[in-house]
Amino acid sequence: MGRTTLIEHDVPVEMRDGTVLRADVWRPADGPPAPAVLFRTPYGKSALGLATLTPAQCVDRGYAAVVQDTRGRFSSEGAWAPLDWSREGPDGYDTVEWTAEQPWCDGNVAMAGTSYQAIVQWLAAMEKPPHLRAIAPTMSTSAPFDTEQLGGSLRLDHLTSWLGLTALEWVQRRAAAGDPVDGAVVAEVVQLLTTPEVPLRRWPLSSILDFEGFPGRLRDIFAGRVATVADYHLGEVGVPTFSVGGWYDVFSYGTIELHRAMRAQDPVAGRHELVMGPWVHSGQLPQVQGEVNTGLYGSAQGARLADLHLDFFDRHLRPAGEGADQELGGDVRYFLFGDDTWHRAATWPPPEAVDASWYLAGGDGDGRLLPEAPQLPASQDTFTYDPEDPVPSHGGRVLQLGRLVAGPHDQSHLEARPDVLCYTSEPLTAPLDVVGRQRLRLRFGSDAPATAVVAKLTDVHPDGRSLLVAEASLRLEAEGDGPADEPFDADLLLGDTAWRFAPGHRLRVHVTSSNFPHLDRHPNVPGPIGEADRCCPARQSVWYGGPYASVLRLQTLPAPDAGEAR
Repeated sequence: MGRTTLIEHDVPVEMRDGTVLRADVWRPADGPPAPAVLFRTPYGKSALGLATLTPAQCVDRGYAAVVQDTRGRFSSEGAWAPLDWSREGPDGYDTVEWTAEQPWCDGNVAMAGTSYQAIVQWLAAMEKPPHLRAIAPTMSTSAPFDTEQLGGSLRLDHLTSWLGLTALEWVQRRAAAGDPVDGAVVAEVVQLLTTPEVPLRRWPLSSILDFEGFPGRLRDIFAGRVATVADYHLGEVGVPTFSVGGWYDVFSYGTIELHRAMRAQDPVAGRHELVMGPWVHSGQLPQVQGEVNTGLYGSAQGARLADLHLDFFDRHLRPAGEGADQELGGDVRYFLFGDDTWHRAATWPPPEAVDASWYLAGGDGDGRLLPEAPQLPASQDTFTYDPEDPVPSHGGRVLQLGRLVAGPHDQSHLEARPDVLCYTSEPLTAPLDVVGRQRLRLRFGSDAPATAVVAKLTDVHPDGRSLLVAEASLRLEAEGDGPADEPFDADLLLGDTAWRFAPGHRLRVHVTSSNFPHLDRHPNVPGPIGEADRCCPARQSVWYGGPYASVLRLQTLPAPDAGEAR
């Protein structure tokens, strides 16, 4: 017989400053007081439909669920400014403690949710609410980890698409309040959401969304007055964490680094767990990602994400002896593309991962990727990067609010461009499991005093498709006013992945200087990001041989392993 659920809508929750936020409360209709799971969202509590965990699934396992509109959003009172994180921690604290005091709650509270809903969990946990027992942030990051992942570049389409949606609501609120904005402003917001490539090509970038009174101007972000991502004092977080991410999530690196940081300060097994699946940044996590169908186990349902969440909460919110037993195998679960199975590890990267180097070298027309350092004289391959003709974004770790597609997509049409250099291995004779953190050290030259380099790792199939596995970017600037005398020693963070390269497939590194509109175009002139009002072409070069080594540094497993038993 099913469990009867009571749902109370728009329940008022008063914050310490008197502002009333409203929540929907889901709870079992009978039985003793239960532990509760809190979701806090700026996207509308009635629209919450996460593949990771839903309020209904919480109730089915004997939990109450509280789904709250954050300050100034939908049914909640107060003012909300995009990217203003200052109130989320205190509001989270107050809501946790309000939840714990309700007669239907036994005093034990956890938090869950994706993206923004994940960020507010970290901010609430830093405030140390006495009744918060655990958090489960899915696809989150922090400012320093995000900066490291991007190498100084800006997720242009991600930021402007998100701010564009916010601006549209700002326009609607102004109109409802009898203070309509100028029609030209409305037209620019609509253009940003429908044909973003037009405004995003503007110089300077700071002129985009530069509306007086709009609480999320790019000009303020570039000047450091507004932070696109929150920063955390992780030493203040004392509760267990269950982190979930995806290999093609924009926040994949941040999710992993937050888990690693918590494990470093609190290494007790079972306190901090990590799940990394094949997913892009989304509330819905199907088995098809990009051009790859990962099979039944690649979806949130196939991964049993809801059960994994609730098992974790059972262990940390239920009285001793009532929680789910800790499964053996390690605190990290990861999905291996190509094998399409889940694996377990004690830590990330897996302790058994070993380093492997592949060296970039020239060839007869095409660049080579070699498993041993070649004995070659110093040489270089060149291309011209023109910011007015950037390499289009296609796949990878992008946000799909605008018109971009995310995930493992074929790059071969981009690799046919003259401003993309490719370095490709011979066909593999055995499976190669690339599992862990991947980096690329490039000796990269430019005749511009400042520029950028973009690199991708791809899996070249026998039919010629070149599926994107990982990517990196790095802004470079020479000392002084002119070009650098020597090529830059560029260390690019390709990030983390778990990907099996099958026999007959080839590894490829492709190098260029743009990935637009996912990343901002470097104008090839020095200066603060977003403020250049002009651009110019630059002659770029990749060096190898002699004293110059350009090296792909992979982490691999010694031999293919069987997937997790189910």
